[in-house]
This record gives sequence, structure tokens and C-alpha cells, in this order.
Amino acid sequence: MQMFLDDLIQTFKNPPTYLLVSFGLMFFIGVAAFFIGRKIEKMDVKEKPTKGITAVLEIVGGMNNFVKGYAGKHYTYITPIVLTMALYVFLSNISGVIALDTPTKYATITFSMSITAFFVVQSTGLKSKGLIKHFKGLFEPLWPMFPLNIVSEFVPILSMALRLFGNIAGGALIMTLLYGITGWAAVLITPAFHLIFDIGFGFIQTIVIVLLTIIFASMKVDEADFDID
Repeated sequence: MQMFLDDLIQTFKNPPTYLLVSFGLMFFIGVAAFFIGRKIEKMDVKEKPTKGITAVLEIVGGMNNFVKGYAGKHYTYITPIVLTMALYVFLSNISGVIALDTPTKYATITFSMSITAFFVVQSTGLKSKGLIKHFKGLFEPLWPMFPLNIVSEFVPILSMALRLFGNIAGGALIMTLLYGITGWAAVLITPAFHLIFDIGFGFIQTIVIVLLTIIFASMKVDEADFDID
């Protein structure tokens, strides 16, 4: 225990670069969301929104409608979290393009994302079914299935973390090798690979983790909660 505390203190004294980048991205997302939200709140109903505001409204509205189809009335709870996850994961995935350390190539960060997803899934079940009915599902269809049901709750979330970590870390490794092999020609050769491994794969992995979080959460929603206008 003492060794763990010493390591934790040392981490805060000399935080790794990826952790600083991670905090920076979270700060950026928070500040941007605050100012965009304030601008939208102050808009007059007759005022024509800018293209940027229109894009934000379309994305949020589209995401609300999408999640509503999976989670019923609980879309108002799930959508803000998964949108924040999507922004953070995507920005983390592509941070290598601007020569920053990519947070999602470290298992610490990807597991924190999977823990967030696990929290969303379980809390959605609690909000929808209540404490007793939610945990009663662990003993269905037969009570001897309890151990397997417990495992099934954690394995998908674990696989999400490993999938994200493996894809981003693998892409980062390939890019490191390319820079080492190509030397001065890296300026000409690597941009196309950054487009594939950082932006392309980064976007795909963002979609995957968000979709899986929504789908797993939808499995915890009571059928009665889908009866909304």
C-alpha cells in the first residue's frame, strides 16, 4: 500500500506527458462547451445561427435522436456523456498529428474510458429499473448463471479498453518505425500514413467505443422507458 501511495505521489510531482496532454484536452473540451453553450443560450430565436453553431446543433440533435432509438427516455442522460467521450477519444487519437503524445496509446487512459462506459451502462440500468430489478437481472434466467452474468458485465468493457489501446498503440508504433526508416524523406511519406492511422483509425475507434457504450446501456433499459413521443 505504501509503495502504491509513493508511486501516486511521484506521478503527481512529475506527471507523464500523456497525462498532461489528457488534462489539456479535457480543459479544452470543457471551455469550448461552456462558451458554445453560453452563445446558444443568448441567441435570439429570430437570429440566424452561424455555420459553426448550426453544425453543433445538428450534431447534438442527431445524436439525441440516435440515442433515443436505443435508450428511450434516458437519452437525455446518456447523450451528453457519450458526446463528451467521443470528443475526448477522437482528439486524443489524433493528437499525434500535431506532435503531441497520444493519450489513448496508453492503457491507463483507455481503461479509464472503459470504466466510464461501465458507469454509464450500470447507472442507466439503475435509473431505468431501480436497484432491485437491475441487480435481479444478474440471476436470470436461472440463479446458477450469476457467476457467468457477472463476468459478462465486465468482459465487454474490458475488451473496449484493449481494442482502443491496441489499435492506437499499434498505429503509433508503425508511425515510429516509419520515421526511423524513412529519415529525411519522412516529411514526404508520413503524412499519408498519419491520415490513415491517426485520423482514419482514430475516427473509427471513436465510433466503436461510443456505439458499444450506447448498445450496452440500451440493454439495461426497461421496455416501458421506450414509450416516448
